[in-house]
Amino acid sequence: MKNDKIITHVELDVDSVFIDVVLSNAIQTKDFILLEEGTEIFKLTRKKEEPNTLVIFAIYTSKELYEWHLEQIYVKSFFAFLDGKLTAAPKVTYLEEA
Repeated sequence: MKNDKIITHVELDVDSVFIDVVLSNAIQTKDFILLEEGTEIFKLTRKKEEPNTLVIFAIYTSKELYEWHLEQIYVKSFFAFLDGKLTAAPKVTYLEEA
């Protein structure tokens, strides 16, 4: 049986000047994402050794619901908000269950 889940691992390297405001906005956005029908897991964390690096691990139940998620205004607004606040492009890795 084919698994259609979308599993993502995203790292955001935030400029230290903006970490507090980005973290606050990320938490607010997370709260909306957790209400989405297709969100199975959404964890917002930060690296202990690099506290300006936020790490998001998420599982969406299907490709269709993941694509719907990406089109939501709060998701688009969050990524627009990040403009000029990151020290590098987001690192996105797509995973699959073993």
